[in-house]
Amino acid sequence: MSAILDIAASPALYPIQDHGADVRSIRLEEGDYVRASFLDERLSGPGMVEDQRPWTEVAEAVAGLPRRADFVFHIGHVGSTLMARLLGEHPRVFSLREPALLRPLAAVWPTPSLEAEARLDTLMRLFSRTWRPEQTALIKATSFISEMAEDLLVRDPEARAIAMGVTPPSYLRGILGGPGSREEIAFMVPQRLARLERRLAAAVVIRSEGEQIAMSWLCETLALHAAAERHGPRVLWIDFDRFLSDSATSLGAAFTHLGAETQADFVDGLVRGPLMRRYSKGPEHAYDADLRRQVQAQAEQEHGVEVRAGMDWLQRMAHAHPLALAALRRAAAAARPVAATVPAR
Repeated sequence: MSAILDIAASPALYPIQDHGADVRSIRLEEGDYVRASFLDERLSGPGMVEDQRPWTEVAEAVAGLPRRADFVFHIGHVGSTLMARLLGEHPRVFSLREPALLRPLAAVWPTPSLEAEARLDTLMRLFSRTWRPEQTALIKATSFISEMAEDLLVRDPEARAIAMGVTPPSYLRGILGGPGSREEIAFMVPQRLARLERRLAAAVVIRSEGEQIAMSWLCETLALHAAAERHGPRVLWIDFDRFLSDSATSLGAAFTHLGAETQADFVDGLVRGPLMRRYSKGPEHAYDADLRRQVQAQAEQEHGVEVRAGMDWLQRMAHAHPLALAALRRAAAAARPVAATVPAR
C-alpha cells in the first residue's frame, strides 16, 4: 500500500508537524497511541518512520473520510488526561490525547483564515480515523483548544463533549501547589487575557499571581460555558474533585454520554485499577486522590493569600459581568453529585 493510501486507511500515519505547505507525519502503532500522553514532537525519535507531503495531497486523500469524533475539553490540570485514558480502555473508544496540530489553529480563533479552515477540516478527518469500524475517536484537547470548542461541535452534529473543570478555590490551590503549573500559567497569561477581554468585550486588570490564576480559570471556563450554552445536552460537565469522590458514577456517566455501553463491573475495575494510582501525564510517577488533597492543603497553607486574592478578583468580576457569574454558577453546579445516567446518543 502506498503511503498516501495508507493515510486514509488507518491512524498509522499521524500528522505531527506543520511545515508550511507540507505536513510531516510519523508512523505509530496502536500501542503508541495508548502510551502517549501528548501527541506532539515528544513522539519523534531515532528510527521513526516519517512521511512528508503537501497538505493539498493529504487533503485530497482524506476528502472522503467522515469527520466523526467526540471530545474531552478542559481548563487545564483537572484530570482530563486521566479521564481520556480511562475512557480509552473501552473497545469502542479510540483516545487521542492532545494532538499538536490543533494548537496553532486555536491561536487564530475565532477569526481563522480560509487556509486555517481548510487545515482544520483535513485534520478532523485525519483525527476521526480509527483502528476498527466500531470505534469512535475521542480527542482530548489541550486546554486552550477550548476556545474552539463551540465551533468544533458545530462541525459534527453527532459529536459529544465532556467538559472538565473544578471550582475556583480548587483550581487556585492546585496550580499554586505545583511550580511547573505556576510557570505554565504565567506563560499563558497574555493569550488568555486577550481571549477573556474579547469574550467579555471589556478591559480586564490583573495584578497578583492569584489574580492571574483566577483569570485563567475564568477564561477557559467561559469558553466551555459558551459551548454548553449552545449545544446543551451534547456537553457533559464533570468536576474533577467530584469525580475523585465518586469515580464510578462520574466515569459511568461519561461512558453513557459517549454512547459506549458498559457494565458496572467494567467501570468498577477501571476505578480500582492502576490508572487511578498513577500520574496520567507521567505514569512512572505515583499520584492519587490522597496526594492531590495533600498538595492542595499545603498550597493553602503556603499560598493562602494568593488563593484569597484570586477569589476576591473573581467575585469582583462576577459583580461586573453576568457571564462571569454564570461561569461561577456552572462550576458550583458541576461540583454537586453527578447524575447516574445521561441520555445516550
